[in-house]
Amino acid sequence: MDTELRIRRGVLHWQYEKLREVQEALERDPVDIGTIRKHAISNGGLVSNELRKKAWPKMLGVSVCDISPYEDAALSAHKDRAQVQLDVNRCHRRLPRDMSEEARADIQKQLVRVIVRLLARHRGIHYYQGFHDIVVTFLLVLGEDLTYLIMGQLITCHINDFLDADMTRTKSIIAYISPLLSLQCTELEEFITRSECAYYFSLSWLITWFAHVVESPDLACRLVDLFLASHPLMPVYLSTAVILSRKSEVLSLECELSSVHGLLSRLPDDLNFEPLIQKSSELFVQYPPDVVAAKGRLNPRARWVEQVGGARRGHV
Repeated sequence: MDTELRIRRGVLHWQYEKLREVQEALERDPVDIGTIRKHAISNGGLVSNELRKKAWPKMLGVSVCDISPYEDAALSAHKDRAQVQLDVNRCHRRLPRDMSEEARADIQKQLVRVIVRLLARHRGIHYYQGFHDIVVTFLLVLGEDLTYLIMGQLITCHINDFLDADMTRTKSIIAYISPLLSLQCTELEEFITRSECAYYFSLSWLITWFAHVVESPDLACRLVDLFLASHPLMPVYLSTAVILSRKSEVLSLECELSSVHGLLSRLPDDLNFEPLIQKSSELFVQYPPDVVAAKGRLNPRARWVEQVGGARRGHV
């Protein structure tokens, strides 16, 4: 089989087995979404962008056949276009270093177009700086049309809370970190609380799916594997896993704001995300959102609670 021969090249045995199983899941009728999600979460994620291009749309139930026409003139007149353009102009580090200037310019044009199309189509959402960091990750893998469709799904669920006119719902997401951390490590949570360090250092992690703070495009894609296959609050669980991984560093500090915030607001360059991804999945199963909400006396959103049942049966 051509696909089998192609994916054998340049991959380890476990990667090949993962690629083969996901490819088989994609070829089933109906598509075996459960198997795809399992591999997207497990060690190494979906491994290759070739496979992601097939699997990401399936996980969200989108098809290129759903594309609707648009008019460039209407996009040019959109009120947020100038701000989007400014942000996109500054996103050079999110693009592959070996990409030609011509290809970079083309990707940036597509990026602006996708974002403004989304804003024009979904008039109830509000653009935020960092939104483009998520969009460009998809764009580099999927191309313009599929990225537009996938982002159209994500803005109704996974990242909807970040698209309000104010930060009220964004703050409610950040509020999950403290009780989740307390459930797993009371000592660390109490230390951070005594230091008066709020968890707003995690804001860029959450609203960009970590894309703004990781250097590698491959790692950004690996994190998308996790987040697409998981509950919308998974970025909170990964953020908590990152904080837990720095426990010894935090507890060695003087218990005061500038020291603790200064450490936690900067991710180490050599931070290994793979064990943190697995830790975040374990945390979710152990402490699903309703348990965290009860611990923190938070008011959980109905759509979060509706998805908790799967976690109690061992699914993230």
